[in-house]
Amino acid sequence: MEECVRKIIEETSGKPVASIRRFPSGLSHYVFDVVTNDTFPYVVRIARPERRTELERGIYWHKRLEDTGIPLPEIYYTGEVDHHSYAVYERLPGSDLEDVYPFLSMQEKKSIAYTIAEIQQKVHSLEQHHFETIYPWVDVIRTIVKRSERDILAARPNTPQKRFIDHVREKIEENMGYLCAVEPVAFLYDLNVRNVIIQDGIVSGIIDVDALWYGDPLLAIGRGKTILLIMRQDCDFVDYWCQFLGLSTRQLQMVDFYALLYSVRFMGTIGQTLNGNVSPQTDPSISPLLEKIANDMLDNLERPAV
Repeated sequence: MEECVRKIIEETSGKPVASIRRFPSGLSHYVFDVVTNDTFPYVVRIARPERRTELERGIYWHKRLEDTGIPLPEIYYTGEVDHHSYAVYERLPGSDLEDVYPFLSMQEKKSIAYTIAEIQQKVHSLEQHHFETIYPWVDVIRTIVKRSERDILAARPNTPQKRFIDHVREKIEENMGYLCAVEPVAFLYDLNVRNVIIQDGIVSGIIDVDALWYGDPLLAIGRGKTILLIMRQDCDFVDYWCQFLGLSTRQLQMVDFYALLYSVRFMGTIGQTLNGNVSPQTDPSISPLLEKIANDMLDNLERPAV
């Protein structure tokens, strides 16, 4: 794949490649950090043939989101080489929020959370496109649970973790009124602690905007909360995000419901190497931690909403 990347950069930019490094992220596509001989950096995303549509979808939404003023890397080139679709992006200055989060001040976390909340609000304004099919939100949630159950039982048929599937289904029934009343809006489900680039404590831009969903945007917050807990970090970022939105006690409960949902979803991906990459969320050693997160969220959900 690295030779493919070299060919892309040298044919599009006309510059010799000095270094190629695959990012440890990139669970759907192959993503590479490339530097040419004149030290100019690029990011190259390459889709496997079966994921070509996903890359095209991401390029489409990238352009739509750019029009709303959301800070995104520039797309320099797109095309196909050796039956692989690709896109070459600007390399944003800074580091992933996941990597720098432990070193941020409270004020920086607040500022970043407010910025991401504002970006998600801009995403909400996007109308549906032919790439997207909008399903009833409760059906989306049930599909996530079904996929989690399939993956958990396929890998560990007799695991006691399967009890958490039953707990989530119980919580779906208890929150059926809320879930059925969700008016779907566009949001980036994996824009939270992930896909945010930070330089000097502020957001320099966001990346990987193909993961656009229609439904309840609180899911992105709950997913981010689970990721922070897996990182063994505080949830100040999530708290500030909720503060910015002025969430009600009922909505805060739903954030915890979505955090529960994703603690169980990550139980289903334990031990997997998605697209050849190992993720902190797939490390078998976090299995007890995921159970603790799930139990904590269940305890939170037992508290009556005001």
